[in-house]
Amino acid sequence: MKRLLFLFVIAGLVSASCTRNVYVPVQKPAAVYVGQHINKVAIVNRSIPESKDAAMVTGVLTGSLPALNKEASQRAIEGLYRSLQDNYRYEVVRTSEEYTTPSLWGDWPSHMQWAEVERLCKKYNVDALILLEAFDSNFLVTNGARDVKKKDSSGKEFLAKEFYVEGVATVKLGFRMYDPVKKEITDEYMFNHVNRWERTGTALQLIIGSIIENRQAVNETAYASGSVYATRISPVWIRVTREFYTKGRGNSDFKIGVRRATVNDWKGAMEAWHKSVNSHKRKTAGRSAFNLALMYEIMGDLETARKWAQKAYVDYGIKKGRDYSNILQRRIRDAQLLDQ
Repeated sequence: MKRLLFLFVIAGLVSASCTRNVYVPVQKPAAVYVGQHINKVAIVNRSIPESKDAAMVTGVLTGSLPALNKEASQRAIEGLYRSLQDNYRYEVVRTSEEYTTPSLWGDWPSHMQWAEVERLCKKYNVDALILLEAFDSNFLVTNGARDVKKKDSSGKEFLAKEFYVEGVATVKLGFRMYDPVKKEITDEYMFNHVNRWERTGTALQLIIGSIIENRQAVNETAYASGSVYATRISPVWIRVTREFYTKGRGNSDFKIGVRRATVNDWKGAMEAWHKSVNSHKRKTAGRSAFNLALMYEIMGDLETARKWAQKAYVDYGIKKGRDYSNILQRRIRDAQLLDQ
């Protein structure tokens, strides 16, 4: 995994003026703290109303269909399962368990009894349960017309009628995470997730036929919503942009460092900039210090990276060093949270 992330770091060089950008993967802590004693989890669907009549009433009120809701709830679980697997925080078991609830679609049921939580955890040999306990969906289609500016063959602008059709899929989900060791609900979270699709054209009947169907739309939105919830309880990798200086007046070591960085030789670049940081030219020394901060961040040594960023600002007046130092300080705090 670390090797893959390193390759991800070195893939994103983009030219700029006197700086060059590089994309760095950064791990962000989960929004909800989950104890380190929870390493293996099972996912269970507990969102299906036990009363068919109540389910049908909810469907009439919300525009959803019970059969589609049941299918889409499984897609939400699939999205959660895949995302948790990709994040490597947990070992994940996707169960075939389905529990009905006296609640309507989209409403919270009462908490699952701890005896049943413990039974399921023992059955699947897991440390905790993640239950989808509320789910509802709907898909609305709207259409209309508007005037848009176009150009004829001579380049002259004119107004033309354009028809549009928009589909909006909404899913409402409620997840709970049960910790049988502490006998507590680690997380309880209800949210909506929305996707939109739009088609445009000159013939309304043609674009109406091309809009995404409700089943596909709801299922896609449900899958995405499961992935969204995964980022709440599991650390997530994001890609951020960093930059390093490419110009250091007349200093051969600085230039060597830039060339090495350009071909992804980070250790070689670090070695060269450790030499150019001793330049008698203040700006070159400061830019070398700033560049070294980036090299140490890429190598995973955040404390040393922060010290070099501070040095670039305090000793040499590189203003970007102050902001970079603050960014690295936040990364250090995040790393401490990830180690808890």
